[in-house]
Amino acid sequence: MRANPFFLSALLLVSAHASAESVTVLYNHRPPYLVESGGGVSGLTGAPVAAAFKKAGVPFTWEAAPSNRQISMIKESAAPVCAAGWFKNPEREAFGRFTAPIYQDKPSVILTRGGGPAAAHRTVESLLADAKITVLVKSGYSYGNFIDGKLPTAAAQKTSTTQENIGMATMIAAGRADLMFLAAEEGSELLKTPELADKGLVLAELTDMPPGSQRYLLCNRNVAPETIEALNRAIAAP
Repeated sequence: MRANPFFLSALLLVSAHASAESVTVLYNHRPPYLVESGGGVSGLTGAPVAAAFKKAGVPFTWEAAPSNRQISMIKESAAPVCAAGWFKNPEREAFGRFTAPIYQDKPSVILTRGGGPAAAHRTVESLLADAKITVLVKSGYSYGNFIDGKLPTAAAQKTSTTQENIGMATMIAAGRADLMFLAAEEGSELLKTPELADKGLVLAELTDMPPGSQRYLLCNRNVAPETIEALNRAIAAP
């Protein structure tokens, strides 16, 4: 009996995915985006990432790593590695491959001290034009094209740190900086943490803040283009 060429093509595709080298997916426990749950990772970005790999038939394992370490691993690892929930920018596109977007943020807000100098501002423009304000920024982190484009020329002072969000919030509560930018979803979760209770921190919206940025899987060059395409089809699937 003559073999059906379409059946053979499908069989080869399934076999290729079945034999594919497992991809390590890096994450940093960061509610509500990435939440450690039952030996896996769920959340606003964790759940769609896991679903995409499963739909695409691409084997993967989760591995916890701080944000800065994730970028180093993407650049340096000889194995296929992706990082979950990153913003796309030209610097990262130079060394990595992005999938289709997996989530879009709500507009960013600021976390600041209630009654502090930053809380008096209603727009990004006026906030960043205030030379008495100190903005706390995470080293190597992108806040999306809109904020990233304004920070370098802002009159406001900038202080850089490698701390994660809870450490950054603690610094703001202690008066070591006046504010940090973050997504509204993340800010709401952050203020629920026991460590920040009764610290006088608040979230404030700014009227000229654009829609939130899209988040992606950022993969290194050892993740084959065919795997990225398979993930993109899975992300687009209902």
